[in-house]
Amino acid sequence: MNRRKLALLALASFATVPGTMIASDARGEILATRTRTDASVYGGATYLVDWNGGAAGGTTVGFSTSAANTKVIVMFNAECAVEGSPSKYVDIDLVVDPAGPTGEIIIPPSNGDNAFCSGNGTSTGSPFTLDGWVSAALIGVVTLPQAGAHTLKVRVNGLSGVTRLDDMSLVVMR
Repeated sequence: MNRRKLALLALASFATVPGTMIASDARGEILATRTRTDASVYGGATYLVDWNGGAAGGTTVGFSTSAANTKVIVMFNAECAVEGSPSKYVDIDLVVDPAGPTGEIIIPPSNGDNAFCSGNGTSTGSPFTLDGWVSAALIGVVTLPQAGAHTLKVRVNGLSGVTRLDDMSLVVMR
């Protein structure tokens, strides 16, 4: 067999192997975004991120889907630090209230005791003795059973004395 036929045969067999070198028409659509670049300091209780900063009313982010059973990806990131020892941490929950009669859903994997950031036992010398400074991200996926208007909240569960979040962003896409 000549080289040209071998090359065509090799190319044909490579192109038919599932999952290899095949272009996809998949596209993501951004449904909502928020940013907050000023710091928020939370005590050891549960709080909602306020995307309006000092102004009230920014704890809920709205977005819509046009079809039932739409899979949505939620991405949250922030600079994070907590007060204290390695056993102290902050847990972030991504809470969606879908259209229809279904109540609020905490989007996995944020529905567990996941540590967004934790202390490491050293002090930075700030007024709150914060340590464990990191830039962290949380990504969750949920299937929304009904089309329509949905709302999303980012809940901060401080399992330390003080938690500081800064330079936050949120992206919701399908």
